[in-house]
Amino acid sequence: MKNRISIGISSIVLIFLILCLAVFSLLSLSDAKTALSFSERHTDAVRIYYAADAQAQTFIRDYRKALASDTDEAAAAQTAARALPEGNAVSVSEDGVVHCDVPLANGQTLRMELDASGSELLSYYVFNSTEYVIDTRMPVFGSDLAQPPQ
Repeated sequence: MKNRISIGISSIVLIFLILCLAVFSLLSLSDAKTALSFSERHTDAVRIYYAADAQAQTFIRDYRKALASDTDEAAAAQTAARALPEGNAVSVSEDGVVHCDVPLANGQTLRMELDASGSELLSYYVFNSTEYVIDTRMPVFGSDLAQPPQ
């Protein structure tokens, strides 16, 4: 009687299953790292936006207080702008609209517009303050081909 144990096929199936599980676990880890990176960037963007929102709301409050004591809109805007950190732009347009720009990250700016009396908020939005330029160079084979011919 031959007592021979055949484990060839079962070993191959087991090794294949282990390799599949290892690949799926690495793909899951990669997806989790990507999701973590995205959520951290989103958290930073939300934190920066609400800090700028708080600055704009402080400007509105200070502008209304200064407008109650001062008669000139430009003087009230400059008084309210003193409480803001550096980099914020405040202006009064010819048609009596007060603009307050608070810089955000990645070339974006939060703009708030008030009427001259300070009673009505006309607009409140985020816009791109820098020009977005797409890089169309394709340095595929090296730096020699990346330079335009002269």
